Amino acid sequence: MIESLEETYKEWIPSSLFSYLVLGILSGCFFEHFFPDLILIWVSIHLLFLIYLSLIPIPKKKLVSFSWGIILYFVLALSGYTYKTAPFLKESQSWKKEFSDQINRILDRANIHEREREISLGLVLGDAKGLDKEFKKSAREGGILHLFAASGLHLGILIGCLFSILKRIPFLGYYTPRILPVLLGFVYLAVLGFPISLARAWIFSGWILLQSLFFRRSRPADLLISSAGIVYLWDPIRSFGVSFLLSFGAVSGILLILPSLQKCLPPNSEEKSFVNRIFGFLKENLLVSVSAGIGTMPSLIFYFGTYSFGSLGLNLILVPICGILLPLLYFSLVLEAIHFSILAKPFWFVVSFLLEVLEKVTLYWAGSDWNLIHYYRGKTKLFGLTIWVLLLFFLFLWKSVPNPEKEENPDLDLNSDQNVKSYKINFLKSIWVLGFGICLLFQFIIAGSSNWIRSPFYFFGDKFSFLLQEKGKLVLAGKCKYSSKILYKSIGKDPELFCGNQKELRNIYIEHESCLDWVKECIRRNKNLSLQYGGKEKPKIAGFENWILIPKRKEFNLPDPEEKLIRFEVGKDSLISLAVLTKNGKGSILLIPRFGIPERSSEWNQFRKRLGIGPGWRFIGSDELPGIPVL
Repeated sequence: MIESLEETYKEWIPSSLFSYLVLGILSGCFFEHFFPDLILIWVSIHLLFLIYLSLIPIPKKKLVSFSWGIILYFVLALSGYTYKTAPFLKESQSWKKEFSDQINRILDRANIHEREREISLGLVLGDAKGLDKEFKKSAREGGILHLFAASGLHLGILIGCLFSILKRIPFLGYYTPRILPVLLGFVYLAVLGFPISLARAWIFSGWILLQSLFFRRSRPADLLISSAGIVYLWDPIRSFGVSFLLSFGAVSGILLILPSLQKCLPPNSEEKSFVNRIFGFLKENLLVSVSAGIGTMPSLIFYFGTYSFGSLGLNLILVPICGILLPLLYFSLVLEAIHFSILAKPFWFVVSFLLEVLEKVTLYWAGSDWNLIHYYRGKTKLFGLTIWVLLLFFLFLWKSVPNPEKEENPDLDLNSDQNVKSYKINFLKSIWVLGFGICLLFQFIIAGSSNWIRSPFYFFGDKFSFLLQEKGKLVLAGKCKYSSKILYKSIGKDPELFCGNQKELRNIYIEHESCLDWVKECIRRNKNLSLQYGGKEKPKIAGFENWILIPKRKEFNLPDPEEKLIRFEVGKDSLISLAVLTKNGKGSILLIPRFGIPERSSEWNQFRKRLGIGPGWRFIGSDELPGIPVL
């Protein structure tokens, strides 16, 4: 039984002594960051454990390696090594700039301009900073921003293309076509500034190279743990950042979760027809995208509070396209760099076409609301992560489901009932339906958990403007151009929070043209909104064609259903009208002072009764508005 389980889960269990040494180092790092008061106790325990193991005739080598890893981490921490950055990191920034300038000059010669140029630079340099805001936002929402981050996709295509070319040169032998692409991959890593995700990919390629040179094969768990340890020892400061977690999360999902997901889809047909080949290709891409998505899901939910469930479809379309685009782009750049422009022209034609396809598909996908973005805030993050852990536990157990191909061997178990055996094989061939249904159910539950706790209506502002969410309404009163900081730091970068519940939002009210940029996303998501502009006349600029001009509002409903906010402009509004409005009910009266003349709310509150203001009302100044809400 134990041997059977070990055989089933051997890919999850590290076997090399170096992996256990790295696990010891990482455990020391974990204790230092989360339980710093216990780090000395943890080291002392394993120091005593090493002394004990030295007295045993045949000690457990893996336990010894783990304990030595903890001691090694303690020594590195005492020496200050854990606070160092990667060697040549500063110098690589100048290399990256020179490389970027060179790529720009080549693209100039090839007449690649505008957005095609931005996408080309993003793909080659693995940097999304040069993309314009609209396309970058669409790529982020579509879950394809990883295409513009230096990663294993870029390095794998580069090394794979070089290997495919070099292995066809007979006199290079066995070793050179394998070693040279990895060395050139390191040069590529250096000129891009040693990004963590690409460093992980290069270490992977180096590890696989060693396996091919010495005809050895390591387990996926060893590959992951050893690579993580090498990255940490190479650059302790940048390790375990968001980029590190996303990169290792994606590749961990592909190496460890993908085999379980294979049992949640129908098995491949043995018939090698064209249709079956296409089905196999699509199935493989689907499995890679889903497993990478599951691996990155916890980091995206925890750090960014968002996950695009529709990114799977866009990745299925664009990742294969990039698999064709990147080699052609690299080859075209090389031909253009050595001034073979005539030979490069047909390749640039294909590259431009694929770049246009990538651009249009990304923008169309973003505009069609197929991204299925869900936002996680507060406790909903905990809900989503808990369900993700349950999904992982299910996939771990599902891996133990027998493979029907192994059960079909007629030489085994000759004395068994053939009818029972046939029934078992047919059952195993159909059990993928159950696995598929359960995985799909988990995805729906994780997506739905983002709405288990509804966000409250928000009310906050400063002396220039305030934001108020009423039921079915969004109010941005005042001049937003002076309040950009508070709007962005609060909920302005999150359209789900900023716009409120999209299904219930029916009306948007603003009072200045600078507020239009903040509500554009709300308007894009809901085409049936009533748009109101408060003032004497609408701005004569693009974007206000569908806005209805209404008088500037004085009265607003606060999130507390029993309270209201009345805006009172001193020296302009009537005190008699204010007394009538505030005779009943309760709420706040926001004082808008005359230009250059400050007004103290405390003084107004002293004379509140004499002014005829009801007992449930109080005067407030703009500095007394609620500040940035805690989300």
